[in-house]
Amino acid sequence: MLFWILYFLAFLPVKIFYPYKIYGRKNIKKEQNYIIACNHLSYFDPMLLDYVFKSRNRYLAKKELFKKKSAKFWLGKIFGGIAIDREKGLTPSQIREVGSSLAKGQNMGIFVDGTRKEFSENDGIKGGACYFAIKTKTPLIPCFICGKQKFLRKNKILVGEPFELSAFYDNKIDKETLLLAENVLKEKIAFLKEEYEKREKEKLIVRRLKKQK
Repeated sequence: MLFWILYFLAFLPVKIFYPYKIYGRKNIKKEQNYIIACNHLSYFDPMLLDYVFKSRNRYLAKKELFKKKSAKFWLGKIFGGIAIDREKGLTPSQIREVGSSLAKGQNMGIFVDGTRKEFSENDGIKGGACYFAIKTKTPLIPCFICGKQKFLRKNKILVGEPFELSAFYDNKIDKETLLLAENVLKEKIAFLKEEYEKREKEKLIVRRLKKQK
């Protein structure tokens, strides 16, 4: 309940001071829950995805963010964060918690880069999103945040078409399977990035042509 109170209290200020444009919102079906696979640029990314999906999504987050009791309350209890050790990975209880959340119909947000950085199709991605997509047979929905959120500037996010890793459902979830699945997911996010860059180039060309007239 507290989450939704904060959500609606923050909605108008976010729209005013950090306006955002969403491309592909039609790809989100209200009756379906997803594993949201997204690049990661800012601490505000989870909040942005909550507004995009209009839901209290759960997220995997590094344990260092949960050191203080207040952080544990807000990040864990209110905003649904699950603290993970990035070196040791998820514990069995955390794996069950993620599976239980998905079984209850909640979205699970996983930032595929594992840390805040510019997404590159030449880099590897973390296998958590693919692991849970295969294990729980939950659709993945790729997203691409187009740059860090900027004050009083229109922020953009692309939402791709959901897909399932059904080709891997009967496979043993080992390193080879995850690597193949990760490549599929990486291509989906890279496609969104290319679409954004293509659109921006076209806008730039149009602006230059207008100046020449």
